[in-house]
Amino acid sequence: MFRAGPALRRLQISRIPSASYATTTELPSLHRTVRVDNLPEGYNANSIVDTIKANPAEKIVPSKDHLLVRFFDEGTAKRCVEANKKQKDFSLRIDDSTSPPVTPDTVAMLAKYSATRSIELCDVPESFTEYQFVEILSKYDGALCTHFDRSGGLIEAQFLDIHQAYRAHVDFVKAGVRPTFVDNESSIYPEWYSKQDTQPNLKRLVKISGLDNPQIRRLCIGWTNNYDKVPSAPYIVSRIGGKNELLLFFPTSSLARKFVREFEPLTKGRCQLSLEATERPIARGVVTALGLGARRLVSLPFPEDLPDVKRKQLASFFFRFGRLDSRNLIVSEGQLTVPFANIIGATSFVHGMYHGLRDRPPAELQEVRPTFFGAHHLA
Repeated sequence: MFRAGPALRRLQISRIPSASYATTTELPSLHRTVRVDNLPEGYNANSIVDTIKANPAEKIVPSKDHLLVRFFDEGTAKRCVEANKKQKDFSLRIDDSTSPPVTPDTVAMLAKYSATRSIELCDVPESFTEYQFVEILSKYDGALCTHFDRSGGLIEAQFLDIHQAYRAHVDFVKAGVRPTFVDNESSIYPEWYSKQDTQPNLKRLVKISGLDNPQIRRLCIGWTNNYDKVPSAPYIVSRIGGKNELLLFFPTSSLARKFVREFEPLTKGRCQLSLEATERPIARGVVTALGLGARRLVSLPFPEDLPDVKRKQLASFFFRFGRLDSRNLIVSEGQLTVPFANIIGATSFVHGMYHGLRDRPPAELQEVRPTFFGAHHLA
């Protein structure tokens, strides 16, 4: 086991960041922060967060006599307070402070990277020194080394702010190590998701077969992108097309069944729908992002017409991020809708447009900030 050197021991004394949140007048203010009182002297912030199951959280702000937990939305904050009503050790309430809605970029980060406040470094090379590790963590207030095993090649770190965790993740990659975000078992799920949905081998896959007719196939693809006609379609995480079939992956078996009920009347018997089991559940970061408004469809300002030549040029650019339905690129009321086949393609595009791309995007998109289709509530 690695014995922490003086630099690492100094780092493990947490600094207490400011407990103030900035608000923006142009955006609606949300009460998405929970205040935890009646804390023991010298409390451990991460231990308290785990006890009240306050994950996933955007930011933890410890103070001497209370703890603030900022969630990604108001609903999760309210469910945290409700779930801890019988908590004898602490008292919880919605804090008076307000925050703007999360941005599409934050939602994209959750899905694309399954970002959390905890990072694990595996197969750490000998060339990666304690000094490098301390140097990276020292840039972030409240960052802690929770495990450093040089012989086993495993290092773990925890952060108070998920955005700082993401930036540290980037720093570790640049330093030549392999960081991964670590899920926390003490979590609050969206209302439409439960602990049962994390189990393997549940029927979360809808198979649409008998698509020999190209016209019927195009109709089915179009319906999977029509959120008005098929209300459960926004929850399709991924759509894979075989020769004569489509495979649609959902986060829960109940959503998969709901989709079948909504979709079958549209087909009028021209194809067959069946439910099949999937071995692994959808990543938790994707589940959180879906609950916040992440979708396979992305929309962005585009005050121009879309002739075929321009459509092909844009489709070629969008294909860098993931498969999409180039025929269904639509411009309506000054908005371009980009229908990706899976949510990782959509979130990769959104995240990339916020953080900068290696290659410059087409001129029409260079100053654009995309969002997820229908997610008007995001900042």
